[in-house]
Amino acid sequence: MSSISAGQPLHKGKIMRERVVTVGDHLPLVGIFCEPDADRVSDSKTAVILLNSGVIHRVGSCRLSVSLGRALAEHAGIATFRFDFSGIGDSDARRGTLTANQAAIEEVQEVMDYLGKWKKIDRFILYGLCSGAFAAYRTAIADERVLGTVQLDGYCYTTWKSHMMHYSPRLLSPTRWLTWLLRKLGLRKVKKGVEVSGIEEQFFEVPDFASYPPKEDVQQGLKTLNDRGLDMLYVFLGNEHYKYHKQFEDCFDDVSFKDNLTVIHRPNATHILSEPEDRRRVIEAITDWVNEKLPAY
Repeated sequence: MSSISAGQPLHKGKIMRERVVTVGDHLPLVGIFCEPDADRVSDSKTAVILLNSGVIHRVGSCRLSVSLGRALAEHAGIATFRFDFSGIGDSDARRGTLTANQAAIEEVQEVMDYLGKWKKIDRFILYGLCSGAFAAYRTAIADERVLGTVQLDGYCYTTWKSHMMHYSPRLLSPTRWLTWLLRKLGLRKVKKGVEVSGIEEQFFEVPDFASYPPKEDVQQGLKTLNDRGLDMLYVFLGNEHYKYHKQFEDCFDDVSFKDNLTVIHRPNATHILSEPEDRRRVIEAITDWVNEKLPAY
């Protein structure tokens, strides 16, 4: 059972207010509840929950979760809750027999129970980047209170077209052959993502396609969610595996997506949205999508 413990307002303005909230009596989950002022609320029964990416604190990479949570409160009139999974950020580690994936589902459900008891919220949109996107997907399958997911670099697999687009330029490029040869001879060092981004290695998360579940399992999950009418926004950013706008739909062509699927591809943006303009555009796109979907809820 989760206790209700909401601290004093952390931030209060004319359009929204934020407060620190702890969920649970023992080793509570710590988060920030952000809500619009009463006269700006568009839907008091729905909230967006923002999930950790890897072991990054709830502020998100480049403070993306903070900016998005506030933008949704300000421009969509909807409450948001960004919190730390146990063992991350301000939430103490919990001991148990569950896997990390199973624990993530239970903790999101614990937060949903809490918000239902405290604020009478019973409909949820889950947001996540990379591993946060995967947790959003899995929780949506497990809990029908989830009406929508926003997934940045969520599950997707290569297609014949993405293979061609990936390898053809490399095979035909003399510069790439020279670079390959220099690397093999030890004359050129390969820079890691952490060196390019300036982010500490422990906080740097990139898509690990080798650890993805079988494509058939994800496809079956998407069928289940699609049949349920779940609204899905997928945003794919610049990486070597997602090559073109319709790759997601081509990858899962056995799923008869309707108007509940929206895919955005920003190939020039980094995985962590390190450029301010890229973050602004993605936040605007998510906010517009939420505004479009809210009337149906």
